[in-house]
Amino acid sequence: MRGIDIYQKNKEEEASFPSEEEAYALVLKIAKYYKRKLPSHIELADLIQSGYLGLLEAKQNFKPGQGATFDTFAANRIKGAMIDDLRKNSWGTREAMRQMRLFGEAAHRIEQRDQQAATPDAIAKELNMTPEEHLQASQKISLCQVISMNMLEDMNALPGNEENPERMVEEADLADKIKRAIALLPEREKILLSLYYVEELTFKEIAEVLELTEARVCQLHATAISRVRTRLHSNIPLPSPACV
Repeated sequence: MRGIDIYQKNKEEEASFPSEEEAYALVLKIAKYYKRKLPSHIELADLIQSGYLGLLEAKQNFKPGQGATFDTFAANRIKGAMIDDLRKNSWGTREAMRQMRLFGEAAHRIEQRDQQAATPDAIAKELNMTPEEHLQASQKISLCQVISMNMLEDMNALPGNEENPERMVEEADLADKIKRAIALLPEREKILLSLYYVEELTFKEIAEVLELTEARVCQLHATAISRVRTRLHSNIPLPSPACV
């Protein structure tokens, strides 16, 4: 390749990268998006730090002229770096899922035995956990759930996933089962899930609406999703669609 061609190629690659201000704005935008969805103990600064690592990786691996713009390519790498960092600091998916199962099973035992809805305090007592241990477990469960949902959203946004009839049927069936499992929750937990997943309020905003502490909202959220998961993966009967 002639020197002039190399020079032109390098100029084109440099032009494809954003300025430092634009790069920071992209990382900050994505960090704020995830921060709003995550429990409050996750720091924005930590998300930005991991996002920058994703940005650096994107700069090293981006190849101009392959279809995607740098912003699109970098956004995926930034999101991936944030998700990876959150997963590393969230107990690991396997342990979080184990705790979620324990929460759900404890709630079911309490409700069968006492014939009343299991509160987070009752679940903590059933599992011989201190209030601090239960809150920490709830934070990890909530974080694991949010990470899983964000990863699913990103996967659904990939090219080729838009028109998959078999996948659409499976997702519709799962959505129906989740709807029926949620119908069995105590009223306050149903409201909480609606505020979080439908209205997209933060835990802090939900705490204000329900007149609870943010920590209590986190515990109720972990309890609710643990109940739902237990009912989806067990022989506990779900109400028929007509009853929902």
